[in-house]
Amino acid sequence: MLYYVLTSLINAITSTVLGFFVLFINRQNKLNRAFSRFCFAVAFWSWTYCFWPLSSIKEDVLFWFQVLHIGAILIPATYLHFVFAFLDLEKKRKKIIFLNYLLSIFFLTTVFSPLFISDMVPKYPFPYWAVPGALYHFFLLYFFGLTLYCWIMLYRARKEFTGEKRMQLKYILIGTFIGFLGGSTNYFLWYDVPIPPYGNGLVIFYIILSAIAVARYHLFEMRLIFTEMMVAAMAVMLLVLPFLMPTTGLKILTSLVFVLFCFFGYYLIRAVHRESRRREDAETIASRERILRREAEILAADLRRLDRAKTQFLLSTQHHLRSPLSVINGYLSMIDEGSYGKITKKSKEKIGACLEANKKLIRLVDELLDVAHFQMNKSAAAKEPVDAVALAAQVVADLKPAAEVKNLYLKFKKPEVPIPEIMLNPRGIKEAIYNIVDNAIKYTQAGGVIVLISVSEAKLRIAIKDTGIGLNEKDREGLFSRVFERCERAQDANIEGKGIGLYLAAQIVANNGGEISVESEGWGKGSKFIIDLPMEVRR
Repeated sequence: MLYYVLTSLINAITSTVLGFFVLFINRQNKLNRAFSRFCFAVAFWSWTYCFWPLSSIKEDVLFWFQVLHIGAILIPATYLHFVFAFLDLEKKRKKIIFLNYLLSIFFLTTVFSPLFISDMVPKYPFPYWAVPGALYHFFLLYFFGLTLYCWIMLYRARKEFTGEKRMQLKYILIGTFIGFLGGSTNYFLWYDVPIPPYGNGLVIFYIILSAIAVARYHLFEMRLIFTEMMVAAMAVMLLVLPFLMPTTGLKILTSLVFVLFCFFGYYLIRAVHRESRRREDAETIASRERILRREAEILAADLRRLDRAKTQFLLSTQHHLRSPLSVINGYLSMIDEGSYGKITKKSKEKIGACLEANKKLIRLVDELLDVAHFQMNKSAAAKEPVDAVALAAQVVADLKPAAEVKNLYLKFKKPEVPIPEIMLNPRGIKEAIYNIVDNAIKYTQAGGVIVLISVSEAKLRIAIKDTGIGLNEKDREGLFSRVFERCERAQDANIEGKGIGLYLAAQIVANNGGEISVESEGWGKGSKFIIDLPMEVRR
């Protein structure tokens, strides 16, 4: 019995001292107040625990068992509040804290009823031990459930903290784990498990490790209180010193030393206060940064999901639209050719217009599919020997009618020296050149477009110069990375533009190992798009 009395007395004294000490350091700090409440709950449980082993009368043992359970109920409740304060979650978890205290109050109101402890019976090695009532089982679920919840939160938070904060968390987590583990041995005999509460002495470890966190890692502003105590002690010594000096000169000298020390001591304490406030501000900022980082990660995950959904939508659009459009295109061609009988000239014109519109739709669907493939990194370039000059000339020939409709010139300047075939993806490169030349025609109202091919520094250069609306520096930034997005002047110049062509051209060129760039002196001064491709010759 002496073991239980002594261990409880040690737990009681150290918990009480630590609780008052932390509260004395800074009673305005929420973390200090929360930890002190937890210490006082453990102290209350420990003080009352000292008495039941000394009692031999059944009614007395029952009374002390009931009283000590007031502390046992308050321990997990105050511990949860302390953990929330330490993790800076008090404001966010107000409802949980309120419900936690409400539940603890409910158990407190039943602690003296048979619903909590139904009887006391002899149980080796004690003259009397408690028999749990109907509510006691729920209390244990509350006790261990809440404790486990707190440990999980502390364990998860260890990755977010660094430096002293992480070491504080480590000691608090280990200390309270050992303390609660030791205290839990009190509950085996309640359920006829023959293990006496020998672990009661382990409760002291929560106090020891918490004290290490306070002293070594400056938990609860320990540095500030030590500085104030040191300055106060030195000031008292220097104040007494003049009265001990034998001569007037020494008394004056020591008095001046006392005044100077008070002056410098005052500014020292102010400096420590400022450092403490800066530390608190830094921890607050770090805590907010962690919250913002978590929110940013959630937003990034949402954006990735939206991007995947968009890509899947584009793929689905191609699948569901291209097939019927191809069927429509085939039937219109057959009608136009007279496969279903002779048609009038006027009908032929209308069917021709429908065919042209349908081809534009098919091209749009193909472009959407290409965008989806590039964004899913599924568009690998199958290279083969290509006559780039002939390919560019073909693009110019295909788009000449579109330029003539707008009364623009479209010229192609062949290189002065022959250029060998180079390894490219022909379909892709043709589409890239087509998109840029087509884009130049769309955004040019007067003048025209020139396509030039040359060889520069082992690279094939295709330049497309136009006299169109031009670009300013802001428009040039990220021009090739935007999808379905155009500058305001481009929207005014061409309402039907989709904002896909340049993006696709850049992706295709990059996929062939090349680079694309743009030059322009500003709005209204035209543009020059440059495609540089490696001179990779088949060996």
